[in-house]
Amino acid sequence: MAVNFMYFLKESGSSMKRNMALTAAAVMVTSLSLLILGVVGMSVHAGNGLATSMKERVDEVRVFLKDNVTVEERSSMQSFIQKMPEVKSVKYISKEDALAEFKKMYKDEKSLLDEIEGNPLPAEFKVRMTDPKYNNTVAQRIESRPEVSVDETGKKEIKNPRDVVNKVLRITGAVQKFGLVIVVAFGLVAVALVSITIRMAIYSRRTEIGIMKLVGATNWFIRWPFMMEGVVEGFFGAIVGIIVALLVHAWFIAKLEAAAENVNLVAGGYLVLLSFVLVAIGIVIGAVGSALALRRFIEV
Repeated sequence: MAVNFMYFLKESGSSMKRNMALTAAAVMVTSLSLLILGVVGMSVHAGNGLATSMKERVDEVRVFLKDNVTVEERSSMQSFIQKMPEVKSVKYISKEDALAEFKKMYKDEKSLLDEIEGNPLPAEFKVRMTDPKYNNTVAQRIESRPEVSVDETGKKEIKNPRDVVNKVLRITGAVQKFGLVIVVAFGLVAVALVSITIRMAIYSRRTEIGIMKLVGATNWFIRWPFMMEGVVEGFFGAIVGIIVALLVHAWFIAKLEAAAENVNLVAGGYLVLLSFVLVAIGIVIGAVGSALALRRFIEV
């Protein structure tokens, strides 16, 4: 059995060398389709992880104050918020505390900290709800207060994480749907290219195949090298796709994790599982392409 396997592998390698251009094209398209699948998978997983992380803090609304707010105005506003039955607690963060927290969060970004002049951060109230469903209600009431800071568009600066969570989930859902359509399209192209490569290999060896059939070689004995060729193309396509996907993770997902206050959005275990899935799909693409090419093999 081991002798047959080595023979099939050797024959597959020889066939791929004869059709190097088509083999390279099949591997590249397979890599591209699996790369897109890997990136989409990581992005959706990271987006869901980010939304889950934010949901843990979704009962908190941050209210930024104007710089010229007096102590009396601040106390009045704090009392106004605390009297709401939907509010669980109110915490005041001074400008100095906000800056200290910012510097602690970005202590490794020395270049960023060096660019800060004075204290550009506003004071704020962190308002916790008895239930996250009251976020919008409380935020709308606080908007009426004149002490709340406004941005350049004139909108009150109140951060309601429920809106952000919903937006993240909408974006990841759209990425998932669009990405899967692209993956299916490239997957079909990859299957077609593998099939064409195998057909070209069969055609180039038609005389040798005829002789083998005359001396009694079984159809499966003749087919196995071509099946293995497709599987090898799918396998190498998956490996290339995984390598590039890991580079994307190191460049993009890692930055997203840092922006999310070092939350581990895509763990190592998920990357290992994703790699195995991509290899399995790559092998399936190669096997399906080979099977389509060999459907009418007996007629060759």
